[in-house]
Amino acid sequence: MPEPTPDPKLPLTGVTVLDLTRLPPGGFCTVLLADLGADVIRVESPKGRLFDGPVGLNRGKRSLALDLRHPRGLDVLRTLAGHADILVENERPGAMDERGFGYSHAAARTPRLIWCSITGFGQDGPYAQWSGHDLSFAAHSGLLTALNPDQPWHPQLILPIPVGALMASVGILAALRERDRTGTGTQLDISLSESATWLLSSADGIIDRGPRGVPLGPDRRVYECADGTWVAVTAAEPRTWAALCGALGLDDLAGSLHRWDDADAATERVAAALRARRAEDWVAELGPLGASVVRVNRGQDLPDDPHVAARGLLQTVGDLTVPRSPIRLRDGAAAEERPPAATYPPPPVGEHTRAVLAEAGLSADLIDELHDCGAVGRRT
Repeated sequence: MPEPTPDPKLPLTGVTVLDLTRLPPGGFCTVLLADLGADVIRVESPKGRLFDGPVGLNRGKRSLALDLRHPRGLDVLRTLAGHADILVENERPGAMDERGFGYSHAAARTPRLIWCSITGFGQDGPYAQWSGHDLSFAAHSGLLTALNPDQPWHPQLILPIPVGALMASVGILAALRERDRTGTGTQLDISLSESATWLLSSADGIIDRGPRGVPLGPDRRVYECADGTWVAVTAAEPRTWAALCGALGLDDLAGSLHRWDDADAATERVAAALRARRAEDWVAELGPLGASVVRVNRGQDLPDDPHVAARGLLQTVGDLTVPRSPIRLRDGAAAEERPPAATYPPPPVGEHTRAVLAEAGLSADLIDELHDCGAVGRRT
């Protein structure tokens, strides 16, 4: 298994993150930090993983096998936290304190530590102790009906999870900046449900007056093309609508944007024209004209998308293709891009236990003793 190599060009090089999470919110958050150069150490049970989790979320991290339910395991965690910059956890509110090492204990021992707590409903309030998953948070937040007011429907993407992880990442970066000024860390209280509610910020009145559908018309909808391919048309300005109509031979519609005599008839004329060719052919022709047309890609279409390829959005990790970090850093007048940190597949549980503990100042004899009593695991 490759060892991480610090890259001095990346902004989080030298930052150590203890990742105590086991679920995707923590994975989304800490993989972003790893791509920015942080040394992310996954603290995992010596008994192994309940599930391996997505490669795309767990790549580029080191693994420490540590039993946090073992009395000596908590002692090790206290030591590790003293050498870390950030700790990320997604335990039930109060659970870490009950074990004997929550944020209050960490702050007393290591005031500079940034402690990020990611939960479904936050650290307090009547729902704080409730369990939930992605659909729970989408429903409670108002996001589910904002996306589609017709019930029942079930989204196929866990939007509250990555949005909450993004909030956690932003909060961590802000806390690092604050610590630069004050020398003191903080606790971040990140609620997945509240993060999803934040997405409603772009829809004025939705909280006061209820769901509002985004208007659909000939200029804004998904159209089927030849061979079962699809395009999304968003030609909602006079310039883009005129470009679309001109390219499709529908010049008589060019001046009717949002003033349709018969919107359904106009929609069918656009649909009939687009059915004549494949989506990629239309995109190649209409995109450069400013007609605001893109292909509706499935995941398996992305490797062949010319823009995705040109931007290097995808990368191979092990035998899987996964997205690379969308955060791009450019330097100097030439805007030379700094690539994200080198990545690699998720390591076996405990791959880096000895190395991490040695870096925290534990002797080889003490590490052996901790292994023998079951507090930590180790690969032989």
